[in-house]
Amino acid sequence: MRTSTIRIAAQDLAKAGFNANRPYEACDLIAIALDDKAAVKARVNADSMTLTVEVNTNQLLDAANTLRELGLI
Repeated sequence: MRTSTIRIAAQDLAKAGFNANRPYEACDLIAIALDDKAAVKARVNADSMTLTVEVNTNQLLDAANTLRELGLI
C-alpha cells in the first residue's frame, strides 16, 4: 500500500474553526470528517507546528477535496 502525506501548518487550523494552539484536538475530528464525507481512512497526527494527514495514495484527491471543503487547504 502506498501512502501520501499532507502537512498542514498548525497556525492554519484557526481559519477552519479549530484551536490553533491545540492541534491535537483537531486530529480525531478531521479523521472522522474524511471518513464520513469521502470514505477516506486517514491517519491524522499533530505536533506543535504541523498536522500530518496520511492517506492511501489512491484516495489522495478525495482527501484533498474534503480538506479544502473544511477550509484546511
